[in-house]
Parts: sequence; structure tokens; C-alpha cells
Amino acid sequence: MKFAKLLEQKLVEENIPEEWMEAAIQYKALKKCINKVVEELEQMGLEQNTLKFLIEKNDGQNVVEIDRADYTPTNPVIANYTLTRARWGKNKQIVPVLEIAIDLDEQDEARKSVALSLKQKIDELAQNNSIVEKVTSSRHGSHDENRLVLSPKYGPQDSNIEEIEGIDEHMSKNANMTGHKEIIRIILKSDAEFFQMLDEELERLGQLRDKEESKLLENVEHIRDEIQTTSDPTKMVAKKSDLYAWRELLKIYLDSEVFFKYNETSSTAFARNEEQIKQNLDQFVSRIKGSGVVDKFRGKRSVAAFQEFVRVNYDLLRVLKFQAINSTALRKILKKFDKQTSLGVKYKFPQLVSNEKVFLSGSSIAKSICYVMQSSLSQVVPLLDDYSCPICTSIAFKPIKLECGHRFCVRCLVKLKHQDKTDCPFCRHPGAVTKADSLNLDVKAMKLMQLYFPKEVKEKMKERDKEKYNELVGNGKCVIT
Repeated sequence: MKFAKLLEQKLVEENIPEEWMEAAIQYKALKKCINKVVEELEQMGLEQNTLKFLIEKNDGQNVVEIDRADYTPTNPVIANYTLTRARWGKNKQIVPVLEIAIDLDEQDEARKSVALSLKQKIDELAQNNSIVEKVTSSRHGSHDENRLVLSPKYGPQDSNIEEIEGIDEHMSKNANMTGHKEIIRIILKSDAEFFQMLDEELERLGQLRDKEESKLLENVEHIRDEIQTTSDPTKMVAKKSDLYAWRELLKIYLDSEVFFKYNETSSTAFARNEEQIKQNLDQFVSRIKGSGVVDKFRGKRSVAAFQEFVRVNYDLLRVLKFQAINSTALRKILKKFDKQTSLGVKYKFPQLVSNEKVFLSGSSIAKSICYVMQSSLSQVVPLLDDYSCPICTSIAFKPIKLECGHRFCVRCLVKLKHQDKTDCPFCRHPGAVTKADSLNLDVKAMKLMQLYFPKEVKEKMKERDKEKYNELVGNGKCVIT
């Protein structure tokens, strides 16, 4: 199946909204532009095989932003195709330029033959004003939209660009001679249309991405507010709080590592592809159903908030899928452009627009949404792992905060001192244990534990009392004599 048809099918299968489909890369229309580029090149004797022979391989470095006065490539190769982002004009359009250096002193017979044949073809075209128009320059870089344009070797060097309009001699071969080398710069109409269309489509996709990200962030904020209300720890006594149910649910979500590996949302590499995300998300929903945690909710608001939470995750997945579809379309259309023209834009175009089009960065929206979701929800429903003692692994009550920043429960710290341990057992900070005293009690963290982890604190106190009792009376059994 051809990619254009496959692209349409994929958009339908993923239930992509109509608004999104209108903003998607128009693969068929871009293919038609490529056909026009091929026609224009062939009119000038620049068939695919000729260009493939003339254009030297490069690593995509011929991508620059230029001022109008600097519009003069230097050190030309036999043929070189560059994409530039104009700094003049309102839209700062992409300007593609094909530069051909015809070296009459070329020693390689094959290259010289092609060069002379091409020179003859361009000379003939230059005399045919119905096909090729000589230079058309302006401050805004505009040119006759219905004509091929030949540019002089040297671009305008002063601000009064209009002065060179109509000077036909600058476009003739005689004016372009330096020794035995003739340099001709060609600006086509159709390739400019192709890149402008693609640039505008990426701009629309970027705007759509920003819009959808704002929607998702608003939904996350609403979910956060609902969870905060329904998990209010002050309602624990009245048995109206869903604090523990929400904590269990969020723990399952984090363990499912739907979009990223746990605590790796800041990684530069996107940790999950779309198929893996879909699988992880489905497994998360299945685990929630199997755990029965939703049945533990005491009110309908919590159930509704959970349903919205699941929906936000699937909406984010759909955005990522749409992003992946268009990234594939971009890669395919640039590959097709190169295949049919041999102009080599596969790396040049993405390099030119990559810093401007956030849509091209695959994981950015997932990172931002997941970071906000994880950080905001963990604030309203603190997780036990964040308040556990690294030594005994139970809640760190009463928490002693060492000068290095690590927290331990007071019981474990006392044991460390009895064992003459001086350094932090976690980071080995020198003297951290020795210097700790009652002033190191983290009162703020202790109050938070009492408020959000009442069951764990109660259990911790029982364990402490039991341990103290065993230390006092020993483990010996009573003997009746």
C-alpha cells in the first residue's frame, strides 16, 4: 500500500479529530509539488541523474540563516543546493538556491562533458525569455512567480537592492566569468512552494500542539483540585476522605511506568514508543480493575476524577500518535524529494527548522504533561516512598534531617550513634550522624506525616513501643517456680 493511502488510513484508525487532520502534513499535495520541481529541473537540462552526478555529498551543513546583503555562497562546488531562512520580509520564507559552478578547466572528462552540455543548455534557455527570466531582485527577495530565475554570481552588496533590477548583463554568462569558471545561481518556483508549504504545515502543527498541551494541562489542574478535595486528610475521622484509595491508585500508576521509566521524565531520550505506551496504559487500567481500588472510593466525585485521569492519559497518547504519524510523513516526503531530484534535503530541512518547530521534538509534550501530573498529584497525595526511612524502610517518624539533607527516623539514628557510626549511611557525608541532635528534628515533615499518614505513624509508634519494651525486659520468658 502506498504511503499516502496508508497515512489517510492511519489517521482514521486512530480517531484523529477533523481539526487535527486539517493541520496534518498534506502528503499528496506535497508530492504534486515535487513533480513540478522535477519538471522545472528537466526544462533546464537538470535531470535526476545529472544532479546526482554534479552535487557532491555533504552532511547537511549548507543550511544557514542569511541577511540579504550576504546572499552570496562562497567556495562553490560543481553543484550545491542550499536552504536559507530569509531575515527580510514578514514571513521570513525559506529560500532554496541551486548553485552551479561550470569549470571550463575541469580535468575529469566525464564531469567536463556534463558541465559543457549543461552550459550549452543554460545558454540556450537564457536566450529564451519565455522559459527563463533573468534576475528579479527586491528587498524582500521576491521574483516572478511564473518564471525560472537565474541569479548572478554576486548578490547585492548594498541596501538599495532595487538598483540591480533590470540589469540583464549581470545574468549573462559573460558577467559570471572568473577565469575559466562560470557560476550560475538558480531559484526555482516549485521548490520554494514545496518548502513554504511544508514550513507552514509544521507551523500549524506546532500551534495545534501548543493548544492541545494547554487543554491537557487544564485537565490535569482540574483533576488535581478534585483529588485534593476528595482526599482531604482532615476528613479522615469522619471517614469521608479517599486519601488512601488515591494513594494506592497513584502508586499503581507510577509502578506501571506508562510514559517513562520511574523518575526519568527529565531524560533526553523518549523512554516509550506509542505501542509500548498503549500497552502500559491498558495494563494500568486492568490492574486498577483487578485491585478494586475504585470500589474503595467513598464518593462519586472521586470516581469521576479517576475517569478523567484515565481520559487525559489516552488523550496524551493520541497526541503522541498524531505527532509520530506526521514525523513519519515528514521523513517520507523529504526522502521522496531527494529520490526524485537528488538535491539532498533530508538533513538540511530538519536542521533549518528544528529549533523553530517544537512539533519535531517527539517527547517534549509527554515530558511536560507527565512532569506536571506527577509533581502536582504527589503534592496533594504524598507517597509513602518519599517519607520512608532508608534504613528500616518504614515511615521516617520522628524524622531527623542530617546536614546533608537525608532524613532518618529517630529510632534508626539512635541505633547508629550506639554503633559509633559517624557518617551519613546514605551519602557518607562525614560527621553527619555525630552532629545530629534534637535541633535536627524536621518538625514540618513530622506534621505532614501525622496528617497524611496517620495509619503508618500509628503502626510506627506501636513498633517503637514494642522494641523499647523488649529492650527493657529482654526476650526471656517468665518462669514460675
